[in-house]
Amino acid sequence: MALKQYERHEPCNLKLFTPGPVIVPDYLLKELALPNDTHRNAWYSELQESVEEQAKRLMYTKNDVLTFISSGTGAMEACMSNLLDGDEPGLVLSCGAFGNRWHQIGQGLGKNVDKYKIPDGTAFRADKVKEWLDKKDYRIVCIEANETSAGVMNKMEEIAPVVKDTGALLCVDAVSALGGLKVEVDKLKIDVCLGSTQKALALPAGLAIAAVSDEAFEKAERTKNRGYYFDMVELRKKMLAKHQTPTTGPIHTLRALDISLNHILDVEGLENCFARHRRMANMVKGWANGRGYEMVPDPGYESPTVSAIRRPEGMVTLDFVKQMIDRGYRIVNGYGDLRNKSFRIGHMGALMPDDIGELLGVMDDVLDK
Repeated sequence: MALKQYERHEPCNLKLFTPGPVIVPDYLLKELALPNDTHRNAWYSELQESVEEQAKRLMYTKNDVLTFISSGTGAMEACMSNLLDGDEPGLVLSCGAFGNRWHQIGQGLGKNVDKYKIPDGTAFRADKVKEWLDKKDYRIVCIEANETSAGVMNKMEEIAPVVKDTGALLCVDAVSALGGLKVEVDKLKIDVCLGSTQKALALPAGLAIAAVSDEAFEKAERTKNRGYYFDMVELRKKMLAKHQTPTTGPIHTLRALDISLNHILDVEGLENCFARHRRMANMVKGWANGRGYEMVPDPGYESPTVSAIRRPEGMVTLDFVKQMIDRGYRIVNGYGDLRNKSFRIGHMGALMPDDIGELLGVMDDVLDK
């Protein structure tokens, strides 16, 4: 096989400004390279417990935190397989491609799941959500805290109380939110808040974490046919017994996650981390407005971690993306229904405002030419 782009033993020289995977900073690359022990001993248990306790602080919760050996999609599937039994109805609130994924997972598992879909780029409003919730006695409601495909932030402080008033379990995909957007799990009574490593946590993909409420665990225990790999009950048993997982996980990534969480919480500080992400998002939004480009999200609902910008007249998004790659910077096309109608810029993880300023300068140069 002739290699054209990938070269063995050589680093990729592109600077990533994508919605994930993201740049892994040098201090985390060094952690990934360190030798480790195996996963069935006290050394590993102490490592996983450290990650669990720091993840609780990140998500503002006292709930147990499970470690899933998968991307965030695995934790999404766990919600469907563990929290809907038989023909019980569930509701997916979708404002983009990853909201649609909740529904696709439910359908794939044969679950009775409705989808309330609003246009990509539109954020959910509490009054409209309540209208849908009044249609059925839904057992679970699933939503994106931050819709990565459209750069939309749903205001969970407005949506969560409406859902919880119905008695439904609330499952929140915070994959592109955790570490860049405050998600207060206990205050909002979120039953499952899930995230993964390849976004604002600045690591490779392959691990997901989820804070799970006692109510959700109790429901899972009553659910038949939970599956095997994503069985929340068995995951919790192994976590409570020894702070381990039922199957072998990427120990190197877990070790680096421990350091990443420590950096966010105790080196940079959570509020400073959130402020940095907001500043980078505002820089991109200001750049787009200055060029007369339209943001995909509703005003006031722009994501702090990823910006989606509508394709201006005359632009071929794939050509623009390719020209940026030729300059050494990777931004990405729109996703799902927004493909070729928008382009996206990730500003999360280890990126700094100076990095965004550099990117915007190159984008100006490419577009002006």
